[in-house]
Amino acid sequence: MNIAFVAHDVNQYAGPPRVTAALIERFYDDHEVSVFSPAIEGINLFKIKHYKVPTIPRTMTLSYLSFLICSTIILSFWQLLRRRNFGIICSTGYDCPFFANVVTSHFCERECYRLEKAGVIIMPAETTLRRLKAFDYRMYRRLVAFIEKLTFGGKSSKARIVVSERLKEDFFRHYGDAAEDIIVIPNGVDLKMFNPANRPLYRDRTRQKHGISNGDFVLLFVGGDWERKGLRHLIEALSLVSRPEVKLLVIGRGDTDFYARLAREKAIGGKVTFVPHTDSVWEYYAATDVFVFPTIYEPFGLVIVEAMASGLPVITSRSAGSADLITDGVDGLLLNEPRNVNDLAAKISLLLSDAQLRETMGKRARIAAEKISWDEVARRTLEVYTRVTLRREKVSSLSTAEDRKRRR
Repeated sequence: MNIAFVAHDVNQYAGPPRVTAALIERFYDDHEVSVFSPAIEGINLFKIKHYKVPTIPRTMTLSYLSFLICSTIILSFWQLLRRRNFGIICSTGYDCPFFANVVTSHFCERECYRLEKAGVIIMPAETTLRRLKAFDYRMYRRLVAFIEKLTFGGKSSKARIVVSERLKEDFFRHYGDAAEDIIVIPNGVDLKMFNPANRPLYRDRTRQKHGISNGDFVLLFVGGDWERKGLRHLIEALSLVSRPEVKLLVIGRGDTDFYARLAREKAIGGKVTFVPHTDSVWEYYAATDVFVFPTIYEPFGLVIVEAMASGLPVITSRSAGSADLITDGVDGLLLNEPRNVNDLAAKISLLLSDAQLRETMGKRARIAAEKISWDEVARRTLEVYTRVTLRREKVSSLSTAEDRKRRR
């Protein structure tokens, strides 16, 4: 099968870029794989064909719009002028939905826009620079929501995949019957990379790197887009936990100055450490005690299942798509309302005070994570690709037969 992936990012770090990378790695030995993206990292380039797509990276809106236009033009060139026939063109989200015959969505843009408009998700806007960033974020969200409506707002011959039942419910809410044919294929997790066996290898040295002692109780938060993923609420909840040995590690990119100031205002500035980027996030799962992710809107939450696979007890929101894997109180703790900082603080305190519960919950979390794997995700995704290919061949065969009849 000749498969083309169109994706704004392809790497091993986090989120949709990691999902795309995982699928590419499982397809390139048995299929011809092409990737249209600005850059690609962590993939064996000898096994794929990479077509570089230029972008304007200054703002989220310009970056997305330039990629959408350039990827469409470049794909048109290879399809039409060079007569390159891709059997499957898979667009990650809305990166190139017009040419794609398979669209995999990791997000419902209209739902997130609704939450922002209702003031549930709040962007920092105290300075001119932050107001400009908030304006760019809103413009980006409106633009992508418009493209989403073109892709999911009506019946389509495209195969449309989403990553959780929660996400499919969001599309039903906003697009009604047009979402009936959406296919749910949850994300997987690398069970070798994210493993409790990492703990003796990385725990001590990672803690020493950030000045954290062996006796400290360390919470971990991983991800970008901190406003949507509830970092504000986690910092506020941490300020309600009076134990001095509790620390928080924040991994990812965001408005560090704003959140560091918030931590100082809550008198816990010394308890919060920001790590802007890491190529080895599994070392941090191994170095910490509890993963906390009070996300407001999270269609799946790859970091949640990575933490579970690493043997960490998890506190997250019921609204997260991967919360379907968690039985509350058994292999994790679920928040009914992520903005309820008192409830979040109480759950942190519960795990802080009960080492046996942490250990048992972490072991059960690993067992729950073992139910999903990238090999299974790749198998189910390939089944969709096969159905699309067979459907195209059938349509092409019928069209050829009709042409022959007309010639007679």
